[in-house]
Amino acid sequence: MAKRSLYLHEVVDVVGQGQYDYMEHLWQDPVLRMPEMNNLLGSFYVCAQGGGRWPQVINIWDCGDKGWESWGRNVDRLNLKRRNAFYGDWWDKASQWRSGGFDRLLAGVPGSPTTADLVEKNLKGTLFVHEVLDVRAGTALEFLAANVAERVPLWREYDHEPVGLYEVVSNPHEVVMVWSTNIPAQIRLHRNRDTTLGLCDEGEVDERLVAWERRSAAYTVGGTTHVMTPLPRTIVGPDDWEDASLEMWLGSDDSQPTL
Repeated sequence: MAKRSLYLHEVVDVVGQGQYDYMEHLWQDPVLRMPEMNNLLGSFYVCAQGGGRWPQVINIWDCGDKGWESWGRNVDRLNLKRRNAFYGDWWDKASQWRSGGFDRLLAGVPGSPTTADLVEKNLKGTLFVHEVLDVRAGTALEFLAANVAERVPLWREYDHEPVGLYEVVSNPHEVVMVWSTNIPAQIRLHRNRDTTLGLCDEGEVDERLVAWERRSAAYTVGGTTHVMTPLPRTIVGPDDWEDASLEMWLGSDDSQPTL
């Protein structure tokens, strides 16, 4: 059996409008020059239009390909050795743009792509769905297995690819799931769900979407879902930011960008 894939999930509270400067500053983090240490899978800015607290950045770091041994090396790096070895310049500069945060230790489950899988598929997204769901204690692995078997094939039909389906190792009641997608695909998913429930007539009926919601309700007791804007050039991010200007949204409807 392969070693378990472990990830550090950081929720970063951003100061003012420092999200983009902070995200770019991640490229200077000393850990990226340290062999077999944390590697930046993706960094994302929470898009307020999709719900969620702002300004906030989500970072996901791959702990390394040696499973729990890799995790231990990262803990050792940040434990008693940290102060004398490299605690200083990078963190001092980062404090201009962040005021604190909250970390989770994540672990992939069977059927969740590894970082190597994502690289091989060249999986890139322009919008990401980020779910942190509360489940009944003791059911996280069962719920994630149901997602792998039932939800992943369904959401693939809606151009949503799983980046990670994670057990939260640092508590017994949460799962984290991240999906790579785009704005038109998110619109289609929501339209069809609402149309199926008789809440609008914008989309098509797809009973599978509602059936999954009922299936999920047997496990979940709360949580949050929001959409995120990716930092370009990360493993799952696009190559660059998209060109835009204020004038694109100030003209007539005909001059506005289409989705």
